[in-house]
Amino acid sequence: MTNAFAFPAYAEISQVMGWLQAETGEPLLAGEAELRDIIALMPHPLFIKNIKSQVIMMNPACEALWGISAAEALGTTGSAHLPPEQIRLLREQDLHAFSSGKTCIDESYLWNKARQDMGWMLTYKRPTYHRDGTPHLLICSAIDITERKQNEAALAQALARTRQAAGHQASAVESQHRRLALETQDNLAQNLMALKLDIAMLQARTGDQQPLLHERAAQAMDTLNASISAVRDIINELHPATLELGLSAAIEWQLQQMARRQGLQYRLQLRNDSARLSQQQTAALFHSVQAGLRYLGVSARALEVELDLRPQQLTITLSSDRSDSARADETATLDAMQERLSALGGSLHVGTHRLHLSLPA
Repeated sequence: MTNAFAFPAYAEISQVMGWLQAETGEPLLAGEAELRDIIALMPHPLFIKNIKSQVIMMNPACEALWGISAAEALGTTGSAHLPPEQIRLLREQDLHAFSSGKTCIDESYLWNKARQDMGWMLTYKRPTYHRDGTPHLLICSAIDITERKQNEAALAQALARTRQAAGHQASAVESQHRRLALETQDNLAQNLMALKLDIAMLQARTGDQQPLLHERAAQAMDTLNASISAVRDIINELHPATLELGLSAAIEWQLQQMARRQGLQYRLQLRNDSARLSQQQTAALFHSVQAGLRYLGVSARALEVELDLRPQQLTITLSSDRSDSARADETATLDAMQERLSALGGSLHVGTHRLHLSLPA
């Protein structure tokens, strides 16, 4: 076999052989020639650097990974073939490996001279030292992870597109809900209120003279009041009117509604309210908070909401004294909250009877 790469002095080879023996538990190899043959046949890139980060050995697999020959690389840091910022990063990683005293694993963005394109490699660097403890060599192996990185980038882009589509869909649904709520308010709710006035007048005019009609009018009024309440609930479920006043006002309204219906005590802390929110952000956060309050409000006596709505970062913390654990059917609520927030680049952290929502403004 021809020697496709140069080898350092025998003292340095002895360290490599000792390292291999320590790692594998196998007896020492017959000599330098046998070690050289084994390294040359290794399918994974292997290279050795000195304390100055100069390459003093590399096998053919490493040549293929870097796209340069051993003759071009040996005795250099690779500065003639790699961009300066990559040389600086590799040097920093080498120094860290020497200072750590243990095998270090790093990802590096690497220019391949032969292919004329960028790639990624995962390197394992094991430092060796002189007897006096000073750094000596870095024994390094590498794996080409370019394809994995490309797949990760493609997956991230696909996820971003999915979240963007989900965000557009949520925005469209919210716009539709807002339109329906306003139309219901303008038409059905107003008509019901006008009808209520008519029935109230009829009830007032009947009195003792027409007791049967008076009783029927009273029954109609009860039915109408229940219908008006149901319509208001539908409107508030679609798009509460208080959303037009801002997120903090809408959340306070929601707390008041829960206090009235469930007898809950609540506390609202508004630390900052200077962020300018889009209609989409306001609606998404409100519906997430609404779902979170309902989730925490089960078997609770008190709720607490902390709002920190700053221009750079929006954070909302919900907590309660809920005594029981979440049921299996309630996990869907948390999943829906996470999806709604993720569509806007936000996140949800679930704790014990505590929810933390965050969203970049």
